[in-house]
Amino acid sequence: MKYLYPLLNAEMPGREDVLELTPNRASKEMLEHLAEQGVETFLDRFEAQQPQCGFGLRGLCCRMCQWGPCRISEKAPRGICGRDLNLVVMSNIVRALVAGLAAHGRHAHEVILTIIEAAEGRANFKLKGEQRVWELAEKFQLDTQGKDLSAVAKEVAFCLLEDLGRMTAGPMYMLEAYAPQERKQIWKRLGVLPRSASYEVMETLHMTTLGGCSDWTALAEQELRSALAYCYSTLFGSSMATEILFGIPKPKITQVNYGVLKEDHVNILVHGHSPVMVEKILEKINSPEIQELARTVGAKGIVVGGMCCTGDELLARYGIPTVTNIMGQELALGTGAVDAVVVDMQCVIPGLKIVADCFGTEVITTCNSNRIPGATHIPFDAENPANLDEDALKVARIAVESFAKRDRSKIRIPQVTTKAMAGWSYEAIKDVFGGTGEILRLLREGTIKGIVTVVGCNTPKVPYEYNHVTIVRKLIESGILVTTTGCCSHALLNAGLCAPEAAEYASSSLKELCQQLGIPPVLAVGGCVDNTRTLRLFIDLAEEAGVSLADMPFMFVGPEPGNEKTVGQGVSFLAHGVSNLVGFPAPIPVPVPKLKENAETHDDLDPGINDIVDFFGGEGLYEKVGAKVFTEPYPKLAAQTIRMHIRRKRLALGWK
Repeated sequence: MKYLYPLLNAEMPGREDVLELTPNRASKEMLEHLAEQGVETFLDRFEAQQPQCGFGLRGLCCRMCQWGPCRISEKAPRGICGRDLNLVVMSNIVRALVAGLAAHGRHAHEVILTIIEAAEGRANFKLKGEQRVWELAEKFQLDTQGKDLSAVAKEVAFCLLEDLGRMTAGPMYMLEAYAPQERKQIWKRLGVLPRSASYEVMETLHMTTLGGCSDWTALAEQELRSALAYCYSTLFGSSMATEILFGIPKPKITQVNYGVLKEDHVNILVHGHSPVMVEKILEKINSPEIQELARTVGAKGIVVGGMCCTGDELLARYGIPTVTNIMGQELALGTGAVDAVVVDMQCVIPGLKIVADCFGTEVITTCNSNRIPGATHIPFDAENPANLDEDALKVARIAVESFAKRDRSKIRIPQVTTKAMAGWSYEAIKDVFGGTGEILRLLREGTIKGIVTVVGCNTPKVPYEYNHVTIVRKLIESGILVTTTGCCSHALLNAGLCAPEAAEYASSSLKELCQQLGIPPVLAVGGCVDNTRTLRLFIDLAEEAGVSLADMPFMFVGPEPGNEKTVGQGVSFLAHGVSNLVGFPAPIPVPVPKLKENAETHDDLDPGINDIVDFFGGEGLYEKVGAKVFTEPYPKLAAQTIRMHIRRKRLALGWK
């Protein structure tokens, strides 16, 4: 049965809706299998939470002090301290954004520190991204005369650290290096240039605490400021620092989906967001010692599979198959074939351990920020990496030895694999098309109608992965090129939309182009921090066209908001002039139309718009940055809204 929420103008799916609409038949098989086995999953817990709090769903619940919690309604339009709807909702949104900023900041911090340790010879990593080191050194105007790669990489890393933690007013290295000049002028005029990730987190929490800022418009400015810190210190910082460590990805063909797991092999899943220790674990897994250990315990080999963004990183660089995303992690373990899951930071839900215990899967945590009761904990410390090789070997041994303990009577591997092409770095996209000028020509003539990045988490509030796949199918049918990252990319990879053969689903002009180039119409560009690759492409194309980013036929789409980190992703693109379409539930209170006072007919309605809706979806934000937020819970209507937006941009530019 569906769960109806009239105040949200939407509904949430029941179990039968999920099973009917989930596009990946492997996921359907595992959901049914786990239900038959009586194993609790997110679906069971979602049902147990129904009905969900209507105040919380609309962002109208305030828990920022111990006087509350307070709920905003017609009966009680202000909280105990006096906060109204505008202040409560904006405080909730900006706090969610800086929670995501802190999460990605922690990711960036680990990778950047590892560069320093590697450059000084304390971490056993060879810096593979020489091209990125010299590029950043030039952009940051560092003196490289007579210095070797390690010395310059270390200086670059300290610049990135300063962007994370600067506490005095001053320009951010990465923002100055990569932000378009027209945007920098806008941000300076608006007074939203940030200092650093750490400072903006501190300032936001300060402003929103009890007795802090009472002006919601000032909080809206702080949201833009924090989003720019999020973009240029944590997204750019994480993505480029990882490229310095492990190199810039190149496209490659591989197989993905649950069927990559093998009953007669050791199956190890890697999960989380930071690939640093996983890279070393992978090195040990491929060593003769561990390969021989696998044969000793009776396995024919070792399969490594990825989940979430750590999986995206290994897929992009090495073609290591991915299995699923944040909401599929319980399903993957439910195959009974996973001997160990190695997790680092973020997106590792407590339910993972519940299912792991049902199937005897060894859970190994490698980050002190992500502890799980009952798991084996072998942490990586970027500032003390002396034991990194020893610890990575220990993880590999434990994982392989778990094969001998597997209960083979519980194995159920869906025999579903999907071809995929991944590894689309910023450079790779430009190279395959023949440069920025050629992509712009294709846009102008209409071979490519527009470029849309479809990204973000999953939420149980819509049928699992249905919105992602449905929207993207409709977009490529309309000739729109799509880029994707993070959890959304797993849905599109498993649906076959990231394989060259998916060109068959595209419009005639996009199909012909993709077939000519041997590429898919959906480009998987990496983990969620790698949204910077798409943003760089957008910036380059706007500069090549000689127009503002806000004028270009681009859009950012987050169909299934789930994690707090997705707020910063969307606002980062908004600040650059790229409008958003957000699915269900958006963190903005839904307008509730009402009959006007003394109305004579049911057509005489007050649209129920509020200040926050008007700011994000009306003229408020648009007047500041040239972009706005569209919200649409239903994917076919969402695709129509996106196509309309792209068409309007093309018409305004005079492009056919």
